[in-house]
Amino acid sequence: MSSLNFCPKCGDPISTRHDGERERQACVAVGCGFIHFGEFSIGCAGVVTREIDGVTKALLVQRGHNPFAGMWQIPGGYAEHDELLSTAVEREVHEESKVIASVHDVLAFRHSLGGSRGGPATNIYVIFRLNYESGEPAFDGDEISNAGFYSLAEMEHIEGVQGLSKWGIQQALQNEPGTGLSIGAIDERSKAGDWQLFGLSF
Repeated sequence: MSSLNFCPKCGDPISTRHDGERERQACVAVGCGFIHFGEFSIGCAGVVTREIDGVTKALLVQRGHNPFAGMWQIPGGYAEHDELLSTAVEREVHEESKVIASVHDVLAFRHSLGGSRGGPATNIYVIFRLNYESGEPAFDGDEISNAGFYSLAEMEHIEGVQGLSKWGIQQALQNEPGTGLSIGAIDERSKAGDWQLFGLSF
C-alpha cells in the first residue's frame, strides 16, 4: 500500500488504526476521520472488429513508449476521475488509432495488485467489445508507433502481440455480441450520465 505522511483532508500527520479487521493508515485528529484505502486506477481497452475481404479482423496498436515499447495490444488506457468508463474506452480507441467505435458490452475485467511494480496499489482493467463505426487506423508515431486491423492468423506472425489482448479478441470472437455485460439505464441519474450500470441482458 502507498504511504502517506500527512492527511489530505486536514493536514495532520497520518498514523495507523485498526479498522475493518486490518491495520490502515488513518488520521487520528479529532473530527477528521480520514482513512487511506490505498491508490487505485481503472484501465479500459476495446476490442474493435470488422470484416475485411470476408475475414474478421481486430484493431491492434503498437506501443511507442516504455513500458513495453514495441508490443502490440488492443487500444486502451486509463479512465480519468471524471469520466465514465464507456466514454473513456471510446476516447482511448480514437486517440490511439483514429478509429471511431461505440461500446457494445463488457467482455471481461482483470484485477491486479500492482504496487510491487511501482504503479497504483490496485488496478481494475476492463475489456470492452466495441462496434466499429468509421475511420482507418492511423497513429501519431510517438505514443503509438503503428496500428492496423489483423486476423488471429495474421497475429501469429506478428512479434510481440500481448497475450491479454489476444485473449480478449478471442473472447469477442467466441461469444455473441450482447452476451457480456451491457449498459442499462434504470433511473434519471443514469440517463443523465452521472453513472452507469452494467448487467447481463435477458
